Amino acid sequence: MQPGRHCQQARRDPQSLGPCHRPVLLSLQCFLFSLLLIPALAGAETVAQPLPSLQSFTGIWDMPTARVLPDWNMRIKYGKGEPYRYYGVALGVFDRLEFHGHFTEVSSLQTSFGPAYGYYKDRSAGARLVLVKEEDLLPQLAVGAYDPIGTGLFPYRYLVASKMFGPVDVTLGLGQGILGGESYLDIKKERGTSDSEEFDTSFLFSDPFRQTRPFGGIEYHFSPKLAFSVEYSSLKYEKMFGSPGEADIPVNLGFKYRPFEQLVLQGGYLRGEELALGISLELPLNPEGILPWKKEKPYKADEARRWQAYAADNRQLAGLLVAELERSGYGGVAVSASDRALWIEARNTRYLSDAKAIGGIATIADELSPARIDTFYINLSEQGQVRQSLKANRNDLRAFQKSRIDKEGLLNFADLRLYETVHAGEFFQDSGKADMQRGEYSRFDFEVNPRIKTFLNNKEGFFKHKVLLQPRLNFYPWDNTSITSELELTLYNEWGELDFPPLEPEPARTDIALYEQDSSPRLSQLAINQFAELPFDILGRLSVGLFESAYAGVGGELFRFFDEGRYGIGLEAEGVRKRDPEDNFDLDNDITRTYDTYFVNLYAQLWPEQGLDAGLKIGRFLAGDFGYRLELRRSFRYFTIGAWYTDTDTSDFTSEQNRGNNEKGVFIRVPLSIFADRDIRGTLLYSFSSFLRDPGQSVRQPAYLYPMDPYSSVDNTKRTLDMMRK
Repeated sequence: MQPGRHCQQARRDPQSLGPCHRPVLLSLQCFLFSLLLIPALAGAETVAQPLPSLQSFTGIWDMPTARVLPDWNMRIKYGKGEPYRYYGVALGVFDRLEFHGHFTEVSSLQTSFGPAYGYYKDRSAGARLVLVKEEDLLPQLAVGAYDPIGTGLFPYRYLVASKMFGPVDVTLGLGQGILGGESYLDIKKERGTSDSEEFDTSFLFSDPFRQTRPFGGIEYHFSPKLAFSVEYSSLKYEKMFGSPGEADIPVNLGFKYRPFEQLVLQGGYLRGEELALGISLELPLNPEGILPWKKEKPYKADEARRWQAYAADNRQLAGLLVAELERSGYGGVAVSASDRALWIEARNTRYLSDAKAIGGIATIADELSPARIDTFYINLSEQGQVRQSLKANRNDLRAFQKSRIDKEGLLNFADLRLYETVHAGEFFQDSGKADMQRGEYSRFDFEVNPRIKTFLNNKEGFFKHKVLLQPRLNFYPWDNTSITSELELTLYNEWGELDFPPLEPEPARTDIALYEQDSSPRLSQLAINQFAELPFDILGRLSVGLFESAYAGVGGELFRFFDEGRYGIGLEAEGVRKRDPEDNFDLDNDITRTYDTYFVNLYAQLWPEQGLDAGLKIGRFLAGDFGYRLELRRSFRYFTIGAWYTDTDTSDFTSEQNRGNNEKGVFIRVPLSIFADRDIRGTLLYSFSSFLRDPGQSVRQPAYLYPMDPYSSVDNTKRTLDMMRK
């Protein structure tokens, strides 16, 4: 009898075990024996580490644990255990949640797209929630699901517990779906849907008593840098998509080594037959990133400036302050002085924190103002409109910045408001702002933002990237008006290789390749924006010009914030035409249709202390489809991670790929300060959606009132007021 047949017989008849299965018995015996030895190993306590699995989620190898990444920590992961290769990310939230997603490349399967696309690839996502945190006698308990509502090729859900015994972390769990030994084909048949219907939740909420199998494992932390791990896998590998075949043994083992704090290397042996490798980059998201920030020296006015300010009249004093604030890096500076008070307006073009910007302005004003000035009105503006207005006694501000009173004490005497109306009425009374001294240099804002655009799932390749720089200049010729210009400079471009014809005769977005395939410099925006402060504290905007690479036209917006910026409601409308893909200043002569949109916009900071906010856009989208777009974001330490989902009426589309499509995607904004040695403004935006379609599309605007930056609300400034001291 051949060895392979003997092994197959042994699986059917345990009594017929021969030499080929002695390693199986030995491995299982070692695994069970190690579990029995765990209490004896319990010595000095070891803090549980959320080590990566072979995939992006926290786990052992193929099996999950109850551990999650710490709040606002990200993992970028590559893992390889043939026939599967994983490219993914994971994010910890609130120390209780972990979101993870990755692309699985299956090297045992080809596609019909041809050699440019490569092996079959599938995108999947999952989440884990910690129900009970570990305590002295209690294990950490978590529930989770993976790929429960996607294409359904690797769906499972589980309940899992993990407990530290000295240096050993023990995990035991119960799994369903493919973790329960089910075939992915049976699960897909149970759903009764096609791959395109991606939000079928039938498996996620199916019978809780469906087929279930146990799994478990241990991780021995030999040192803070090195851990050894072994797991009993509940997967029936022969029933999986792209099956590697029946496992020789259901045990995976290996090591995880951390040569540096942010890097984890993995090596393992899977199923008694396959070597595995992994590498993880684990990053705490922090605005002070690659380079340590240089300590900023506190502002001190020299004696010459002090004497000049002492001898100045009100108009001259205002001019001195304008010059000094501009020199310190603030934009849009305007100052008016009376015998007892100062009115200061400025854009925060220097710091990530608005509270820090207010503190910097207060310090400069305190250093330069003569003793007769006892009240400061400090106003932060955006796009020519005051968004935060602080009235404070000079001595109270000085006492707070010298830590003689706390922020609650300051707010008892000071008044921080969302709108300037009340404070402007107090300071200017009947005179208005005509006599304000304005800075000339700060009429300009200039920034350079990097951008990465990714196209997924094209037959010419799974990932196609375009990397570009967007130099952006804002010019403020007079009050409440800005002229925006933005240039796109391409550094790297694979979009010219795309095979992606438009899906509609007059597409809203699927002709994007026509605008992105050329790597020549392109003027993406050139528009004039008029802002207005209307009655009842309503903000208004009207924009005319080039809005983005594909559209030009007119757009308008009304918005009103409530409760110190925590909530808002507004109206928005655009009328745009297609731009010529090859001519910066011409419209498309082939598509003469006007694309009209109009929306009701709703905004809410759902959990301000944790940076969780949401926006809802309801109305008519670019292609004429009616519906809504829901965006959920979390902002923390000046990073923002979010996702959107759009559901519209697609019955009028001609393409079957557009009908029934729900536009969705994810994005991240990274502060550019992580690449600098100081606190600076600016962000790197990276976003992508699984498929590009025409429903649920809107046009980018050169300026906007909705949604609000959660860091620029009065509520956030009050909570972070201690930043004024920094």
